[in-house]
Amino acid sequence: MMDTNDSATAATAIWDRFPSHQRLAINFTLTCNLACAHCIVESSPQRTERLTPDDVKSALTTAERGGKKHVTFSGGEVFLFRKEMIEVITFARSLGFVVDVETNGFWARNESMARDRLAPFVRAGISGLSVSADAYHVRYFPVRRAIDAVRAGRSYGLLTEINFCPSQEQETDAQIIAELNAAGEPFIHNELLIRGRGKDLLQLDEGRPVAELPECDSLTTTVHATGDVYACCELDISTDAMKRTPVFLGPIDSTPEGTAEQREREDLVKEFYNPDSAIYFRKMIEVNPLFTELSADRYQSICDFCMKALGDPKRIESLRETVKERSATP
Repeated sequence: MMDTNDSATAATAIWDRFPSHQRLAINFTLTCNLACAHCIVESSPQRTERLTPDDVKSALTTAERGGKKHVTFSGGEVFLFRKEMIEVITFARSLGFVVDVETNGFWARNESMARDRLAPFVRAGISGLSVSADAYHVRYFPVRRAIDAVRAGRSYGLLTEINFCPSQEQETDAQIIAELNAAGEPFIHNELLIRGRGKDLLQLDEGRPVAELPECDSLTTTVHATGDVYACCELDISTDAMKRTPVFLGPIDSTPEGTAEQREREDLVKEFYNPDSAIYFRKMIEVNPLFTELSADRYQSICDFCMKALGDPKRIESLRETVKERSATP
C-alpha cells in the first residue's frame, strides 16, 4: 500500500482559489519533449499544433470581457516556447489576469538552474506553478526536478503544486511518494483519466449508474492548441464525441455572433451540472423522459455520461425549452 497521508492531504489545487466560472485554461501547444503514457491530449515531440500569440491574446480579451480572472497556460510543454509564453503572460497580466503555468519541470536540473529558467516567467507576471511527479514522468527524469522546480517557484513567492497520478507500477509509485514525503513536499493525488493515451492503461470495469457518479468539477473554459474552445478542461482530442455536444463551443476566431452562441452553449452545460439549476442532470434523470432512459445505463465516469447525455440534439433542445419556460415564469 502507498502511504499518501501526510503530503497528499496537505496539498490543495492552486487554481481552486478561483471559482470555475472565473477560470480560463489555455492549452497553448501539443508539442512536448515527452510522450507520457497517460497524457489525455496525447502531446509528444512529434505534435506541432500550437496557438499563435495573437490567438491567445484574442482568447484572453474575450475571456476578460466575459468576467474571467484567472488563466492557466498548459501544453504539451509551455517552457519549450519561452519567447511566446512571456509575450502572452505579459499581455494576460495587462488585462488583470492572475496567471499560472503547468509544466513537466524538465528544465529544473538543479535548484539554481530552475531559478534561472523560471526568472523570465516571474518577471512576466506568473503567480503559480504546477509540476508533475509520477511514474509516467520519471521514465524521462527523476522526481528531484519537480522538487527543485517548486522550490525555485516558492523562492520567487509563487504558489506551487506537485501533481501525482497513480500508475500500475506500485513500487515506483511508492518510491515517488516516499521521496516527496522525505523532501516535505505536499502533492495533489490525481486519478488516472480514461482519456487520450490513458484509455490504453486502464481495464474498464462495468461502470456505475448515474446516481453513483460524482459531481462534475471540470467546467473551466478551455482554449485548445487546435484553435477550438470547450466548456471543459478534461479534453479528449482522440474522439469527436465532444464536438457533437454543447461542450464544444466553437473556433477561437468566432465572430461576435458566434461568441454569443458560445456563451449560450457554455451556460447550458454549466446549468446541467449545477445542483441549483432547473436542468440539473440529477433532476433531469428523474423527471424528463429523454433523460430517464439513461438511468438504466452504466458509465465509466461523469465525462462518459456527459458525452452520451449531451450528444443527442433532442435532449439539448429539451434543456433549452426547460430553461425558457422557467425564465418566463414570474
